[in-house]
Amino acid sequence: MPGEPATDRPLFTVVVPTFNREAHIGRCLASVDAQGFDSLEVVVVDNASTDDTVNVARTCVPSLDVRVLVNDTNRERSFSRNRGAREARGRYVVFLDSDDVLEPGALAGAADHVAADPSRRFFFQLLRIVDEAGATVYRPRVGRGSMARVLAEGNPLSCSGVYVDRELFLRHRFDERAELVASEDWHCWLRVAAEESPTVCPGVGALLVDHAGRTMAVDPWSVAERRFALLADDLLGRPEMVRFLTPHRRLFLATQDHYVAVKAAGQGAFGVSVSRFLRSVRRWPPLLASRRTLHLVRLWLRLLGGVGRARRRRRP
Repeated sequence: MPGEPATDRPLFTVVVPTFNREAHIGRCLASVDAQGFDSLEVVVVDNASTDDTVNVARTCVPSLDVRVLVNDTNRERSFSRNRGAREARGRYVVFLDSDDVLEPGALAGAADHVAADPSRRFFFQLLRIVDEAGATVYRPRVGRGSMARVLAEGNPLSCSGVYVDRELFLRHRFDERAELVASEDWHCWLRVAAEESPTVCPGVGALLVDHAGRTMAVDPWSVAERRFALLADDLLGRPEMVRFLTPHRRLFLATQDHYVAVKAAGQGAFGVSVSRFLRSVRRWPPLLASRRTLHLVRLWLRLLGGVGRARRRRRP
């Protein structure tokens, strides 16, 4: 924190926002403790949970020094992340959602990344999406080209396993508007990247645990579309973001349309899905031959197959 000698500060502050995660937070904190990393503090920010999350956080890993802050009222998770960063003593803030875990060696790898170039202020480790049994569901990829292009095409950073110099982060912070929930991380990382381009830290990172309660899992396509409209209008209304995104503006907007197309297909809205897909490829034709479009076609076939079976069952 300001005024504290640099030698007394931990290298990393792991900020864990949480709400009603009594079944998950113990596993999350145990993964931090298992890092065996000394230059570390952990700040849990509880968003006025109504279950036993706070008590679990305070007692589940006795060997881990955890500060637990409790919000006076339930707010958006961006408020909790921002509060944790304000309270952080570490040089870097490391965000970790309370239903995710760090793979063994993640913090040591991040420390090596800093030691190799102490000027690095913003970097991330590649995450792996797993189911609740630990089986790999998906590995996000970092696309080709500049980081401006990579981030225009989507958000390979997520939130867990991202390392940001505390002072740099506090200049930008997560936007706390409820309408941006589920894209607040992308919105934030784009703004930070316009000042400091991120690097990829080699090695293992976070495991994002895919379960039914995740925000993205229950996100209706219409809500996602409104959220993206707000995100794009806000970012493209900022001069520094116009300069950052202009070379990749069409890709930036096409990516959002394509995401909505996939979301709509998964929710049975075939017509909406097709229209958003067509708009996305008009904006960025290379999406037509992408891995994500192959996934979308599979969703369409599954959806149309289900409609066909339902019609046959209704025949006399």
